[in-house]
Formats: sequence, C-alpha cells, structure tokens
Amino acid sequence: MTRNSPGSGDWKSTDDQPAAGPLIESYSQPGSGFERHEAWALGTLNVLLLNGDREDAQAAFDCLNVIEQRLSKFLPESDVSLLNTLGSSRPVTVGKELLELIHRSREAWELTGGAFDPTIGPLMQAWGLVDMEARTPDSIELARLLECRGMDLVEMDPETCTVSFTRPGVSLDLGAIGKGYAADRIANLLRGRGVEAGAILSGRSTVLAWGLPAEEECWEVEVCHPGNEDETLCRLAMLPGALSTSSAAERFVRSEGKTYGHIIDPRDGLPTSTIEGATIWTPQAALGDVLSTALFILGREALAEDGCVEKLVRAWTPPGEAPRASIILAEKSSGSWGGVEWESFHIGEPGFEASD
Repeated sequence: MTRNSPGSGDWKSTDDQPAAGPLIESYSQPGSGFERHEAWALGTLNVLLLNGDREDAQAAFDCLNVIEQRLSKFLPESDVSLLNTLGSSRPVTVGKELLELIHRSREAWELTGGAFDPTIGPLMQAWGLVDMEARTPDSIELARLLECRGMDLVEMDPETCTVSFTRPGVSLDLGAIGKGYAADRIANLLRGRGVEAGAILSGRSTVLAWGLPAEEECWEVEVCHPGNEDETLCRLAMLPGALSTSSAAERFVRSEGKTYGHIIDPRDGLPTSTIEGATIWTPQAALGDVLSTALFILGREALAEDGCVEKLVRAWTPPGEAPRASIILAEKSSGSWGGVEWESFHIGEPGFEASD
C-alpha cells in the first residue's frame, strides 16, 4: 500500500447541515454532454448522468425498481422483509440477489472481524437511527441486542435458495452494501445497451462512473468536508470506477445532550467516531461501500499491511485483474485549518489523484 502526503480541508463549523459525499453533478449542467435523470429508490435519491437516451434511463430505473422490490427492508413483500419476519421460525425461500449479497456480506464480516455486519438493524433501531427519533438504549437492552447480531447467525442453503436465522431477534439491513450492488448492476446493464459513458449517484455516499466525459481524461470530483457539505475537503481527478463515502455527519441524532452519527460499531453496539470520514475508489461500488463502512469503524487499523482493506480488495478482485483501491482518510487534527486533515492511500495502481 502506498500513501501520499496529507492535506487539510478549509471549512466553516456547522451543526445543522448534513455532510455530503463525492460531488460530480456538475456534469449534469448544459453543455456537459450528459442528461440528468432521477428517481427515488432504496430510501434515497438516485441520479443518472447519461449520454444515452430516455429509454436507457427507463431501463436503468426499471432494474433499480426490481432490486428494491427484492432487497428493501421497508417493503413488506420484499425478500429481506419476509426473511426478517419469518427467518427465525423456518427457512425462507429467497431470490439469487439476496443469496449473493448474504454470501458476500458473510465474507466481508469474517474479513473485517465483525466491523461490517448487516445484522446490525436492531441496534440501529435501538439508537433511533432508522426513524431518526433519538433514544439511548440502556446496558440491559444493548446486551440483549448484541446477542442477536453476527452473520454466523444467518444460515444459507444455496441448493434450495433458502435462508434462516439461528435465533429470534436477528434481522438483516443491507443498506451498507445494497446501493453499491444496485449501482454495479445498473452500470453493467447500461454498458450492455451501448451507453459509452455515464454516472450513477445513489444518495450522497455512492457514485459509480464508467467511460469518460467528452474530451476529458478523467472525472473531476469534489469530496465534501465530512462536517459541512458547503466546503470541499479535497478534489479528485478520478478514473472510471466507484467512490463510496462514510461519515458520521451524513445522518445523526441528538439524545440526552449528545450527538450520535448513524454508523454503529457492530462489535459493541455503540455509535463510532474513530475517524471523521472515509472515501474509497474501487472498480466495483459494492466493494467500496463495504470498505468505507469498515474503514470508518476501524480507522487506520484497517489499512495496516495485510489488514482488512487489503484482504477484501484481494478477495473481491476478479481472476486475472490486479487488486486496486484508493482511499482518502479524514481525521481530526488540531493543527490543521478547520480541524480536519486528510491523507490518501493506494493499493495497486491509483484510481485517482488528490489535491487540496
């Protein structure tokens, strides 16, 4: 893994503005060569920037709708909702999409030592991070919920396409991987339809771009300060690929005079604040979503030689391809302007060049 010298973000302190992830929506402006299309799905706004036509956009959103119908925990008839309702009492037949995501989530859970864990749903609910109505679970409730988390409590039978839970109280929340999975599927679909260049923005945390803007050699991207979406932490000249961001300030609640970010450490059930933010470039969006979550929880520990970031990148790199990932790590620094310093790291060939 290689690293570049750190920089610092210039920002203004604010408590009531949400943080934002990578910004590339300048390409939706007139004359950019891209048309903007948008739809609400998977609990967030999804934006397509395409050099294709409206039929391509419709095909992409139809694909997104199918994925949401199967994977959203908020839809009562989805595979995930049915599994969460019935999985502790009997095996539940699910689709191949959910089986694939459970398999990949189990692998990520193992390689991150439990830092990435889709069974975290009940803990999120307990902290009020689902309906965003703040509360603080007591030690007894927290201990009970911790007994119901862990991908080792999820059993799969690929031959019968069934999944079950080994104890009551277990449930899945695929929010930390589902958007990236959907972005990968949609990009593959559009490339197959002959759309040479475009980008998918799912919320403010997941971006996937393929091809290149006309007469440009890269995508110009701004990474927002983890505490203020109106300020830029750094700028990236990015190759085609995915950018995924995790930041405690993306969503937060306040309870008993304290502010809690929306990312819970599954190992102890507590909101985490190891670092200020993590932005990761990867060839695949699902991998980036997993890595940004794990890195936000583990901090620099995840970037150690043969640490979980490197292990996951190597495990999920298709045969015949070289492992690649590029990371922006934002940490508190009292000596830096604005109190935040960033540093970049690379596994294999860099996916971006970063500057202040």
